[in-house]
Amino acid sequence: MTKTMNIKNLEVLTNGLYFGESPRWKNGKLYISDMLGKKVYSVDDSGNKEVIAEMPNKPNGLGFLPEGDLILSSMHDTKLYKKTRSGLEEYADLSGVYTGYVGDMVIDQDGRIYADDVGARVFEGETLKPGRIVIVDPDGTVSVGLEGHEFPNGIVITSNQKSLIFAETFQEKLTIADIVDGRLENPRLFLDMKTIYSSDEDRANMRGCIDGISIDAEDGIWISMLRAGQFIRIDKDRNITHRIDLPGYECVASALGGDEGKTLYLVATKVDGDNIFEAMVNLRTQSTIFKVPVEVGKGISRP
Repeated sequence: MTKTMNIKNLEVLTNGLYFGESPRWKNGKLYISDMLGKKVYSVDDSGNKEVIAEMPNKPNGLGFLPEGDLILSSMHDTKLYKKTRSGLEEYADLSGVYTGYVGDMVIDQDGRIYADDVGARVFEGETLKPGRIVIVDPDGTVSVGLEGHEFPNGIVITSNQKSLIFAETFQEKLTIADIVDGRLENPRLFLDMKTIYSSDEDRANMRGCIDGISIDAEDGIWISMLRAGQFIRIDKDRNITHRIDLPGYECVASALGGDEGKTLYLVATKVDGDNIFEAMVNLRTQSTIFKVPVEVGKGISRP
């Protein structure tokens, strides 16, 4: 049974970003890429923003290594950087295996990075084509983990550290793969959004491309339904348990954090125009970060 969270529970944390992506919580702050603003911010729980990096080739996915170092992706030059006290240090060059942009990423407990290659350079006018999940091992080795997936996007690791789940945006589905000694095996369908709607009303309201995802202590997944203006939570049995409606927004990404890990941060974007890619190219977008308390907190799932 779906529980619709009261919109009054939502608070605005901050705004003023062109297109927020890949929120991550660490040590009392939310970290987030402003992809189109070409900056990475930290945001305290009062909403105060601080620029911690400027990235001319557009930042996207973020993650923290086990020792706490922040890894930032640079979309257009397909590189990963580590933030150091003196600035940004190149961490991995992915250009040898990428055909599209660096999208989201997740880092496991051993420091292994799983990063999306969305497959096509849509901002340069390329049509959609299959992408892949790329693995960066702690020693810097870059390899392809999975091939042939349609615009891989939001990506998480389950609490037992044995499964990786990622969105395939324009297929409206989640795919799961087994993690075996750091490699990815047996990719298969985890959730088809087109088959789980429980009523005609839900089917009408909840259709939309899947963007970012986040995962909680019970392996419940918060899904950003980009075009439907909704965030929904599914439990480990793929039942919809919660829905947060944000009409008029594109729902982009979420993250769990806060003092007890029970604050859900939601990134939602206003888009001027029907074509989201055209609006992004022309900077006709504006992101807001909301926060809302939730019952199930962050846990040890990743990120």
